[in-house]
Amino acid sequence: MGFKDDFKREMRNAVKDVEKEVHKTWKMNYKGHRIEVINQMKEELLIIDGVTVDRNKRKSILSHIIPFSKLSGTLHLQDGSKHVVSVKLGGYVRLNCIVKVDNETILDDSLKLDFLPWENKEKIVPFIQQQVQTHTKIVDDHLPDEDYLYDENQPRLAAGLFDHVASDIPTPFYVKKLLKLFEEQLHNPTTKTRKATYEKVIFDNIASYSNAFIEQFQQAQFDEAIVQQEALWLLEHAAHREVVKFSITVLGCTDCEKYKELLFTVGLHEEFTPYVLFALKNGTTRANDQVWQLAQSVHGWGKIAAVERLEATTPEIKQWLLTEGCSNSIMDEYLAYTCAVKGELDVALYEETISKELYDGAGHIIQALLNKHSPEGIEDYPYASEVLSRFVYHANTHCQTLEDFYPLMKISEFLNEDSEVWEERFNDQWKQHEYTSIQQAIHPFINDAKWPQLAMDALQQENNVKALEIAFFYQLDVSQNLFNMLGGNPTNSALYVAVMDTNNRKYIEDICTFAENHLTLSNPSNEEQDCLQCIIQDLYRYEGVGVPLIQAALASDNVSLQYHALSVLVGWSPSISQQSALQEIIKNIAMTTKDKEDRELAKRLLEK
Repeated sequence: MGFKDDFKREMRNAVKDVEKEVHKTWKMNYKGHRIEVINQMKEELLIIDGVTVDRNKRKSILSHIIPFSKLSGTLHLQDGSKHVVSVKLGGYVRLNCIVKVDNETILDDSLKLDFLPWENKEKIVPFIQQQVQTHTKIVDDHLPDEDYLYDENQPRLAAGLFDHVASDIPTPFYVKKLLKLFEEQLHNPTTKTRKATYEKVIFDNIASYSNAFIEQFQQAQFDEAIVQQEALWLLEHAAHREVVKFSITVLGCTDCEKYKELLFTVGLHEEFTPYVLFALKNGTTRANDQVWQLAQSVHGWGKIAAVERLEATTPEIKQWLLTEGCSNSIMDEYLAYTCAVKGELDVALYEETISKELYDGAGHIIQALLNKHSPEGIEDYPYASEVLSRFVYHANTHCQTLEDFYPLMKISEFLNEDSEVWEERFNDQWKQHEYTSIQQAIHPFINDAKWPQLAMDALQQENNVKALEIAFFYQLDVSQNLFNMLGGNPTNSALYVAVMDTNNRKYIEDICTFAENHLTLSNPSNEEQDCLQCIIQDLYRYEGVGVPLIQAALASDNVSLQYHALSVLVGWSPSISQQSALQEIIKNIAMTTKDKEDRELAKRLLEK
């Protein structure tokens, strides 16, 4: 999002805050009759005995330049007498409400308009505590501040993801100014000083400055009791997630042993898990027990953070890392290497016999390590040959189903990569005899005719992506099966990945045609954008295939889609990118995009 969008969102949030702050109601009884005065941003009402007798509507916020408004109505008493009810309402700094019946003042109230950033909003920590108390876990990871954080129709990010995409360049002098404000709050904890700290915290994302803040905070050596008092006050009142993160970080810089339970509860929400992990590790004893408990309780970015911070100090933790630690809802590849190293996968597989649970877990880790998109993959793993060799050995005992065979197929694909690739591996950590030994050991499995037959049988009965990949591996004709599966679920991104991984031009042409006819290219949903990305990021090898998909990606607001589409066009011949429809979109990207890489790629295409 650009500056203009950010400004519009901030203005919208400011108006929301003002609306909530000025929305006040006064109720009073006068001789058995109920009088009610309501003040709102764009309207004031006088209600007598449930009937609105006068109202003042404001056309815009600018009408508040006239600070006072007047309302009046007639009150009918039981004796038949009539009395005039008059109201004077308004003010700049204070909201004044004066109500008179004839000339008798029955209400004279004055409220200060503080516009405190935490007021009139649902507090985040109680929101989390209520969920955990009711369900013992987080069942809905939405947070109360999302209406303020996201624009209308803007897709929300998975809990914890924003910290990974936030800029890691802190605002100049931000930490110094924030520490100064917090120090003033510690010395004089008033609404004014707390508000100043709060507003400074929500100005930036703590992910961009947390390390510098922790270092400077610990050097300051503030009074720990007062620090905890004010951190807890902010945590209790926080209606913005950045304040929750700030408060937890501050608590973690102290001895926060007695707040372990509170921290753990907040850490069950994956937006805050990394900050709770810091607080537990830095400010409590025996923290690893809570870290392991958190790792078993969360499933996305929080689990990734917890496993990375977890110390494999017991056989139970190592076993869990190898059997369950890798799986997460984001991408298993993020944790495969960590689990293999911390769980000592090479040692576990060295045993003469292993459990089926360990075989399944090891296969899961190996698949992720072999994935070309893995941040740390098989090329980085120092015990790759030993682990692959021992896994194939244990397959003699445990490989019974397609699910059991799938990791062996992936190993075979790895072994069958280009000779140039293997020359580099032989010059690095692999030995020729290791390669040959694994190839010979896996050969009987790969040549067993039952696996292609089982794959075809499975595809006749169910939508099985792994069976589809195995069928592709054996070069079976599964075109009809594939499009039957896609017809039932055209936004199943795993199917698109499976097809693109075949490197079969005919299949890829067919999948592009299917996508052109079944995805909403003019305004793709999030799921459709995922499918487009699965296709487009691998089209650079297939010149001219999927041009309508490339055009849709360029025209979308998805920066990642635009980048991959531009990259593909850069690798293709200029005649394609010079098509008039594409040229117009590329020119628009070159002139309007905030992304430097996209802008440079667009300019390169225009210069061709």
